[in-house]
Amino acid sequence: MLDSVAKDFVDIRFAKMNGVLGVLLIGSASLDYVDELSDVDLEVIVTRDLFCRVGEFCGSEQYRGINVWWEWTTLNELKNTLNDWEDDLDLWVYSKSKILHDSKHRIAHLLADYRQYPKKIWLEKLFVYWYFATGNAPYDSGKAIQRGDLVTAQLYFNQAMEYYTSLIFILNNSFVPYRKWRLKELNKLAYKPENYEEILRQILTIRRWTLKEFETKQHFINELIGSFEKKLLNAGVPEQKLKDPWKFKITFVPRV
Repeated sequence: MLDSVAKDFVDIRFAKMNGVLGVLLIGSASLDYVDELSDVDLEVIVTRDLFCRVGEFCGSEQYRGINVWWEWTTLNELKNTLNDWEDDLDLWVYSKSKILHDSKHRIAHLLADYRQYPKKIWLEKLFVYWYFATGNAPYDSGKAIQRGDLVTAQLYFNQAMEYYTSLIFILNNSFVPYRKWRLKELNKLAYKPENYEEILRQILTIRRWTLKEFETKQHFINELIGSFEKKLLNAGVPEQKLKDPWKFKITFVPRV
């Protein structure tokens, strides 16, 4: 239903507006993950002249009982967002977006170039996510446990699991979804470590603030690392980069 609402709204509100080059449906509605709380989220691609007049403000409107939200961007800004391949969340959003208006097919042609990582970029992504995942746990979490600082250790575990979960998507040559859809999308992947969701719960759940419990979490992390190392080696990540990641320069900090 939201697809229909979005298309009708775009036809009425934007399709004939001077300076509008195209409109994308993004967010939950583009994935068909909708319920009674869902909105319609749009990205309106416009000329530079129109953007200079309206780009500072986002829009919202009620249409057929649905909240419709939109923001403005230019084709060049969209290109710049995608061009360096750095922001995996943005890459995921645009790869899952639906084109509602694109009279000259410029948006379709642009997005077609960003469906899958080039090999060199993919390998760098694998290393960078591994770098931050292992840096948080077991490395920093282990130091915190040794100091008896279990609260800080749990914070490192939480951050590490964000990176490990994201790494699973990268290993599947998939962009990384927003956090709220990550576990749902995880079930669609060809590869994930065995019993990963249960391991995730074990690491994120705190039953007792005891040293023994946190040493068990550290054990789960170490087992998880063994599973990832095999996949990363097979993918082509050099063994030395997996064993001593801090010896190598990272090219970007991923947003998780």
